[in-house]
Amino acid sequence: MQLVSGVKKKADGSVNNFLCYCRLCSALLLLFVALVTPATSMASTNSEIQKAINLLNQKEYVQAIDLLHDLEARVLNPDQLSYLLAVAYLNRGYQLLSSRDFSAAREAFLDGRQYNEGDIRLWRGEAMTWFKQGQYAVAASLLDQALGIAPQNADLYHFLGKAYYADGRMAEALDALTRSNELGGGADVAKLIDKVKREWLLEQEMAQEVRGHFQLSFVDGEHTADLSTTILETLEDAYTELGSDLNYYPDVRVPVLLYTRRDFSAVTRSPDWAGAVYDGKIRLPVGGMQQMNDQLVALLYHEYSHVLLHFMTNRQIPVWLNEGLSELAGRQTYSPPLVHLQKAFEANTLLNWDDLAGPFTMFARSKVPLAYEQSYSLVRFMVDRFGWHEMVKLLKLLGERQGWKTAISTVYQDYGLNWPTILIEWQASLNQ
Repeated sequence: MQLVSGVKKKADGSVNNFLCYCRLCSALLLLFVALVTPATSMASTNSEIQKAINLLNQKEYVQAIDLLHDLEARVLNPDQLSYLLAVAYLNRGYQLLSSRDFSAAREAFLDGRQYNEGDIRLWRGEAMTWFKQGQYAVAASLLDQALGIAPQNADLYHFLGKAYYADGRMAEALDALTRSNELGGGADVAKLIDKVKREWLLEQEMAQEVRGHFQLSFVDGEHTADLSTTILETLEDAYTELGSDLNYYPDVRVPVLLYTRRDFSAVTRSPDWAGAVYDGKIRLPVGGMQQMNDQLVALLYHEYSHVLLHFMTNRQIPVWLNEGLSELAGRQTYSPPLVHLQKAFEANTLLNWDDLAGPFTMFARSKVPLAYEQSYSLVRFMVDRFGWHEMVKLLKLLGERQGWKTAISTVYQDYGLNWPTILIEWQASLNQ
């Protein structure tokens, strides 16, 4: 989101532990082993299986997998180990997913399916790896296959609806979400159904244009069609330039929607100071605008920065850093003076950084300009003083779910700095 100035302004991320199933079946598994294993080696095999179960309980999934594969080669019936191997790969997949190693997580889920093709958690986990990388159509395909196994699963339909929605397939999203709701999907599903219906009502009347990494939807008009081409060209420039700064070029197609101010407010329900919104789709109120200008270029760069940060950090980023980096991107083109920051600094009324870590919508409208300027100023200081390489390292740690103060201290410790001392140096720079 960006502040207006003139004309500018989990998918489900939970990771569950499924080891309770191991504990419930371990006794039965050991009994089965006893029936099919020679007496001379039964005690040793039982001991190693129990060791594998203990490793799973301790979340030592790689060691458990190695031990179970070793056992496969030595027991009379390797199929007896399939359940434990599937659970081990499942938990390893979610462990890797949590650290954003999507390729390795995907491989783990696929390996797990070799041992238990009917476990929908493995299908869902693989779908999550694609969803988090913006490959929504691939995620939807996997979820659809999972529903062939569990056709009455409300959570799968919910996830499928979110994948369709993110991919711009509104009719299919509504169908999946409605089915989830019928199966008892809950308040979150009902809320998303309302959102999809509200947006789809407008989007059915929109024309579309696709170029490169962006899909633009707009109400066709005498001037809007011409402006839409320039907007797509500008966004492709942002893809290249900002990708160079952050060394990140996501293989995604980003939906971009142009609204009248009234429709923008109705769809996003954002505060009146919002000049744009990114919520998985870039939404811009440009009704009445006929040509590109510096402020619109800045707005487009700002919003595309949010796209990059969304995928780089999996939304695990304090708002001040998110908005500060996005302001830095936009202010390359249009950078009004930091009048609110200067007044607050002189009056010793700067905003608290813990407050700035949360949504700016929590601030009184009069404080919002300062929130943006203060965030931008600190981020610009960090990039100017320490460079983009350190910023990229910081974003990576945030994506791995490290707390932002700890991550900052980790990245900048080679400079003899932590979060408090960076603030001291930044404030000193404001005197210069």
